[in-house]
Amino acid sequence: LIKGIISIGLPLISLPLLLMAVDIKSAIALLMVPMPVSNLMQAIEGEGTLAMLRRFTPLLLAMAVGTMIGTALFAALSPQTLELTIGPLAILFSTASYLHPNLTIPARSEGWLGTLIGFVSGVIGGMSTFFGPVLAAYVVGLRLGRDAFIKGISLIYVFASGYLVAGGLMHGFATPMLLVWSAVGMVPVYLGMRLGALVRYRIDAEKFRVLVLAVVWLTGANMVRLGLGY
Repeated sequence: LIKGIISIGLPLISLPLLLMAVDIKSAIALLMVPMPVSNLMQAIEGEGTLAMLRRFTPLLLAMAVGTMIGTALFAALSPQTLELTIGPLAILFSTASYLHPNLTIPARSEGWLGTLIGFVSGVIGGMSTFFGPVLAAYVVGLRLGRDAFIKGISLIYVFASGYLVAGGLMHGFATPMLLVWSAVGMVPVYLGMRLGALVRYRIDAEKFRVLVLAVVWLTGANMVRLGLGY
């Protein structure tokens, strides 16, 4: 439902819920099919997909490198370390974006900044599936508008999810059985997205921006809670 409304939040919302039933590596594996498929559905809506792809190419290439590093760290670090690393970052980025609503990333900075953002979000995403906090704050700063935001962020997430699946297979925590159950999980994800899309078009641009940042902030706070053992 959240994914359908704001185009982010599938791992941000689902991972803490899954952790109530399974370990963190299984939880991440269970998201490996819904993440790329759901993002692809939103990325191909409307026109301008190829132009958006060209715009984000430096970011996508850097994110591939970062994700491979992140999945290697994931295989080595404890769940508490991951949660206490990602949670504060989510809170920091969403708070900064909310307090500076007029912050805009100039076009001349997109090349180098997009590359840096891609690498950092790749490392974080590879460690936790949480590509969202850094990427969402960056794309909000580009001032793309609601529909362009959804297309752009979804297109980035298609690649991010693909990199994550490759890393998971490489490091052995995405078993064939977990990937089968991950595919089954696409059914409720699809139904929730359809309902969320109906809500999305009733929200104005500023409320949409605040909702995106609120989801990122609350999820970061929840990760800190889990990391501290509460």
